[in-house]
Amino acid sequence: MKHDLLETKPESAKEQLYQDALHSTYNHETHYESALVGMQSTIILQSMFCDRLSSQLAAQDEKKKKTKKGGQLIGDGLSRLLMSDEFHHHVVEHQRVAEEEEVACKAR
Repeated sequence: MKHDLLETKPESAKEQLYQDALHSTYNHETHYESALVGMQSTIILQSMFCDRLSSQLAAQDEKKKKTKKGGQLIGDGLSRLLMSDEFHHHVVEHQRVAEEEEVACKAR
């Protein structure tokens, strides 16, 4: 809302200077208000994006937790003799680690 002094005709050079200064001040205020609205809009959009991204990351973490079954016994792509003592010990160790993790999760 502009001041009534801007509508009257200035009677002196000093009044003209004051009106010009008041016009300039209102122009600056309008510029700052539009910049503020732009910044507020940016913050709202960034907040919405962060919320969406956070929910996507949470869903991704939940999906990883559901699909994670304690690792792979044979994950390097090499063939193995499944009846060898070395593989049997590897299976036993894997089961022991999985049981320990399960107990630790239940203890929490």
